[in-house]
Amino acid sequence: MNRYLALLLLLASVSVPLVAQERAPVALFEAAQCLVNGKYVWVDVKDQKELQLAYQADTKTFGGASYIYVIVFTSPKHDQGKIFDIRIKDHHTYSIENNAIFANTPKGITFPEPPLGGNWRQTQLTNSIQQILRRHKWYEAQVKALLKPNSHIRCETNVEDIVKPNK
Repeated sequence: MNRYLALLLLLASVSVPLVAQERAPVALFEAAQCLVNGKYVWVDVKDQKELQLAYQADTKTFGGASYIYVIVFTSPKHDQGKIFDIRIKDHHTYSIENNAIFANTPKGITFPEPPLGGNWRQTQLTNSIQQILRRHKWYEAQVKALLKPNSHIRCETNVEDIVKPNK
């Protein structure tokens, strides 16, 4: 009986990683750490155990500079959330340069308040959201892991006037 139980536990432990959600890429995880654990509160994680994330890397729009568009979903259907335009300056240095709340409606992507930067920026964010949503690749990040201090990353922003400081 103990052998069968041991075999069953072994098989169960091997099969769990096969069905678990894919781990977030390093750049996405570190950027998300800046959103929840940096100098400013970009995403309120109070009473949350996990965040649903998606992203798109971009090195073409701004003359070869590395950017990552990060979505933090606020609905289980992945049709609402916040998008962040984050520049990767150096290895492990993330500069949050823009953000917006959005909804994916039958009429397309809508913003309750237009993002900073006018029509061009809104078009960039809309295109990024559409591409991310078409891929259907979501990542789950545990808030407890995101809140752990990470001395290897540096978080910056040039739009501190639109966000409240982290206490």
